[in-house]
Amino acid sequence: MPLNIFIGKSKAWLEAQLASAQADAASGKTTTSVTTTDLSTSKSVQADISTRIEQLLWALYLLDPVTYPLASVRRISRTRAVFS
Repeated sequence: MPLNIFIGKSKAWLEAQLASAQADAASGKTTTSVTTTDLSTSKSVQADISTRIEQLLWALYLLDPVTYPLASVRRISRTRAVFS
């Protein structure tokens, strides 16, 4: 995760956002958007909760790598067997 989208945010702010995202994930929160008319248009950018948590953990890792080690940032997406 090389991009830090929370540049300039304090550690306290990031931790508050992380707690909020974790609460959303624990409660199973979902976001749904419905438009019923063609008269107005809108665009909403919403990262899914797991991506939001990863982004927050990355920013926290950059500020405090001891408390938030790199291992807590990246989730395992695939495994590969190594034979020697």
